[in-house]
Amino acid sequence: MKRLAIIAMLIAAVVAAACGWRTKSTTSENSGGKTQQASAVGSGAASPSTRTGYVTDSANVMDQTSRNGLESTLAALKQRKKIDFAVITVGSTGTKSASDLSLDLARERSSTVPDGRDNGGLLLLVAVNDRHWHIQVSRNLEDKLTNEILTTLSQPMADSFKQNRYSEGIVRYVNAIISKLAELESSGKGRPAK
Repeated sequence: MKRLAIIAMLIAAVVAAACGWRTKSTTSENSGGKTQQASAVGSGAASPSTRTGYVTDSANVMDQTSRNGLESTLAALKQRKKIDFAVITVGSTGTKSASDLSLDLARERSSTVPDGRDNGGLLLLVAVNDRHWHIQVSRNLEDKLTNEILTTLSQPMADSFKQNRYSEGIVRYVNAIISKLAELESSGKGRPAK
């Protein structure tokens, strides 16, 4: 009960600090459970704290090697491309949808980690027990990372999730998104706006 009250207070604080994010999302079926897929919005972190690191594994589904590798990958992305990308796992989103919780977390992260997001941000939320996930994409990346692209890139992650291989799935999806951004930039379609 106390934990729910703390989470409710955190969510209320996040909502109060919200600053101009918007959402568009698609939903698809995934082996018996709905899977929240692509959306447009910001970059965020987890219920525990959106202020620390790039990976918050509250559901304890990622092995340390994968987590450390992902932290390094996302730190390098922020350093090189000025794109902030956070990954959060939770057991459940509670009474909120994965889309709503990820939006709240993205808003919180954008207000607590404002520097280094010149070219946008992303937040991937995975709710393990709910069998839902959702990605938030900042406005200045949504024309490059459309719902269609993000849905296509997510298939290997969804396949890994079906086998309870969450670390593998998350790493595969994050790497696919980063590769797609690099591909778009090299083709001239993903150049950051000045």
